[in-house]
Amino acid sequence: MLYSEHITFPYGQTENTATRLHFRVNRGVINFVWIIFPPGCAGLVKVRLYQEGHPFLPSQKDEFIRGDAYTFKIPVMYEVKGAPEQMTIEGWNEDDTYDHSIDFMFLVLPKWVTWPAYALSTMFERLIALFK
Repeated sequence: MLYSEHITFPYGQTENTATRLHFRVNRGVINFVWIIFPPGCAGLVKVRLYQEGHPFLPSQKDEFIRGDAYTFKIPVMYEVKGAPEQMTIEGWNEDDTYDHSIDFMFLVLPKWVTWPAYALSTMFERLIALFK
């Protein structure tokens, strides 16, 4: 399942006045996250993602992601095990003139699709480590 969110961040924000969007992700494995910064953001829009209130991307609370005319393609292997989990997009726009919109996409696959490949790659890494 592909989750997609389009968020407009008003100009003149700070971290203290950040915009927050909450949504739920169903059971499965979050396999990929895309964060799309269109041209013109000039690094002035800063975003981060939380999973159930804990830093998800980036993994430290005091960090953020920013860009300009760039799509972040982030491979992830996070399992949502039971009930839908709350994800939060938090961001703010330090531009003093223009609003900016950022697109977020999350690919959530069934566990049976992702874990065989993940298990195989982990097994190969461990085998290689044995011969080092």
